[in-house]
Amino acid sequence: MKALLMNGNPNPPDSGFDAYLQDLAHVLTEQGHGVNTLELRSMDLRQCSGCFDCWLKTPGDCVTQDQHDQLLRAYLDADVAVLASPLVLGFSSGLLKRSVEKLLPTLLPYIDGSTGECRHFPRYAKVPRLAVLYQDEPDTADEDRAISREIWTRMARNANTSLIACLSTTMATTEVVHAITRA
Repeated sequence: MKALLMNGNPNPPDSGFDAYLQDLAHVLTEQGHGVNTLELRSMDLRQCSGCFDCWLKTPGDCVTQDQHDQLLRAYLDADVAVLASPLVLGFSSGLLKRSVEKLLPTLLPYIDGSTGECRHFPRYAKVPRLAVLYQDEPDTADEDRAISREIWTRMARNANTSLIACLSTTMATTEVVHAITRA
C-alpha cells in the first residue's frame, strides 16, 4: 500500500504533531508500505480562487502557479491519503483545508444526480481512500469529533472516494496503521 501523509500542521515542528507523523511514517515503512509525506506548511499552495479554470480552461490543472501539481501527483499516486492536522477551533487547520481544495481538478465539471445527491464525476479512474488524523485541542469534545467526521465523510463522498477512518493522535501509531491498512 502507498500512503500519502498530508501534514496540515501550521505550527512549528516542535509542537509534537510532526514527531507523531514521523513515527507513523516509520511504522508504515517498517510494515512494508510506501510512504510519501508532504509538509504542507513548507509548500507554496495558494488559496483556490473558485475560478473553475481547472475545469474549463486547463482541464485537470490549476492555473495558479504554485506547487499544486506536486500535491496532485502525490495524491493520485497514493492508495490512502491521510489528512493530518491539529484541530483548530474544532476542525482541521485552514492549511489542510486549503490543500484539499487544491484537489478540485481531480473532478470533472459535470454533475451526477443519479444517486439522489449531486456530485461531480471523477476525472480519474483511481483516487485514494481517505483517513483523517487529528490532534485534539485541550477542550475538544465528542461533538467536535462527530461534526468533523461528518464533514470529512461528505467531502470524501463528493470526491468520489471513501473516508475509511477518523483517528486521533491519542492512539498509538501502530493502531493508526492497523486502521488505515485494514480498512
